Amino acid sequence: MDRQNHRSKIFNKLSICIYPIVILLLTSSGKTQTAPSNTNIAGPSASASGSVTNQAVQVLQGPFALNTYGGGVSCQGPTMSFAPFAMASGSGSNDPETHKSYSGNVGVSFGFNFPLDGSLQELCKDRVRVEISRQQAEADKARLDFELVRLLKCGEGIKNGISFHPESPYYKICADIVVKYPTIAEALRK
Repeated sequence: MDRQNHRSKIFNKLSICIYPIVILLLTSSGKTQTAPSNTNIAGPSASASGSVTNQAVQVLQGPFALNTYGGGVSCQGPTMSFAPFAMASGSGSNDPETHKSYSGNVGVSFGFNFPLDGSLQELCKDRVRVEISRQQAEADKARLDFELVRLLKCGEGIKNGISFHPESPYYKICADIVVKYPTIAEALRK
């Protein structure tokens, strides 16, 4: 910036403050006067306008994935989260001199969570294997109980001459049951 231009700006700023003071000093007299009913005081003013738009995306990872296996057994495992986002904003005014502006953002946020203690994961997996084996054993036992009850009931029915009609859908329930009648010698031994 050249010195002449700088001095000119300083003089302009000082003159805004000095002129009203000089005018007051020159117009005042030694005796007291009342102020005129209309007083004009020069005061520079400036205004500015603008707008700011703050946009943010917050990605909350949430808890680990939870797998539940029954019997109170549940294990947390690693997770990956995928969160797409899109935002837009616009601004403008009714003044034809101003321009409308628009902005938009799109993106994707990825998050990876994994447990830091692998030994806890292995303990949980071992407990899951035990729980699955226990559940399978219970299912096998229930199936065996069903088949034994079917065997006894169908055998009693066959011995008593009771059976489903061959065209009945339930005829197949006892179709594989074989009843052997004991011989007289076997009955005497008992």
